[in-house]
Amino acid sequence: MNAIQRAKASIQALAGLMRGTNNARTTFHVKRLPTPKPRATRLYVIGKMVQVRDQDTDRVLGWRESYLEAEQLGRELVAGTHTQAHA
Repeated sequence: MNAIQRAKASIQALAGLMRGTNNARTTFHVKRLPTPKPRATRLYVIGKMVQVRDQDTDRVLGWRESYLEAEQLGRELVAGTHTQAHA
């Protein structure tokens, strides 16, 4: 094999590897378990923003500009009525 043929073979091997990686990534996202809804939330005022966190896992669920909006978000998340478009 000359250098050009070896380079073409290497490029084809890398392309196949990249396809496999992309397929694995897609499969992972499809199989990922949905995030459970929080049982309770906590609000943290950080600067001018209010952070909403899951009380059990301390995972950040969202940010709001006012405390009242953050309270409403927390209630919606716990009740399961919040839609992702507003997060």
